[in-house]
Amino acid sequence: MTIEKCPFTGFKLDPEEIKPVTGPFIEYETPFVGKVKITLPAFDEIKNAPNKYIIAGICLSRTIQHLEPLLIDSNFIQFKYKKEKPPEKFEEKCLLFLRNLYLTGGNENKSFTLRPQNNFALAFASPEEFARIIDHVLSEYFITIGNTTVTTGESLGRIYNNTKLTTAGRTEASKSLPKLPMFSLINQNIQTGDKDTDNQINHAREIFFSEPMSIDNMRSACATLSYVLEPLRNDLNNFFNQKDIQDFFQIVNSFDIRHNKESTKKLEYQEQFEWIFYSLLNTITTYVKLKALPIKPSD
Repeated sequence: MTIEKCPFTGFKLDPEEIKPVTGPFIEYETPFVGKVKITLPAFDEIKNAPNKYIIAGICLSRTIQHLEPLLIDSNFIQFKYKKEKPPEKFEEKCLLFLRNLYLTGGNENKSFTLRPQNNFALAFASPEEFARIIDHVLSEYFITIGNTTVTTGESLGRIYNNTKLTTAGRTEASKSLPKLPMFSLINQNIQTGDKDTDNQINHAREIFFSEPMSIDNMRSACATLSYVLEPLRNDLNNFFNQKDIQDFFQIVNSFDIRHNKESTKKLEYQEQFEWIFYSLLNTITTYVKLKALPIKPSD
């Protein structure tokens, strides 16, 4: 199979953009779609998929956030992409477009040259919808455009030169930023070196964010992560302050996650479970990363 063009943009791929093929998938990176990891059958399937622009947005957004690319196969194209919670409504796409500009230099007053046929993935939108998004955020004074060059007389032939976020645009874009670290946390690949442990972590993440959300699922996810951490308790002391570890497990055991005693505090609200879940997941993630570093554990 000859790989010549990006199936999302139709643009010819530079040989330097394509990684050597070492398995049943292709990996490449372009400025417009970011890092792409796609199986050979999906490479052809995505060309005519009605949601290819959404998936292109997922690829680019993960690249902007320094996350590893997800494997795009037929299942991903058909339904698994929905787990990434991509935007569906027009205004959601407008906000994510502003956010992506912000994260790629708009927060530092960087200017951009944008074209619908090139940059649609910034908004998870088709080129036609991207042109409407530009018109909308411009009318809302979220961006300014130095000048517009028209190459074909149509909206898709426009080139938006010297495009910048306004103060209002930066403010609007930053509204979603507090969620980004959590997005990175729940989507990054964690490899502990033990397949069963990795499966438990992935299972906990899957049921915690499954729809419709339920207290029982959230409690079960937190319990699973706490069981993952328990046998690591002694080793955690090599990387974290011992008192902090003691305090952490005291907090976990104080709530009715694994134990249901008179002395435990009852969790009733989603926000409480989110606090416990992210604390557990972040501790596991940090531990795995520190353990992999070529440094001696702290005394």
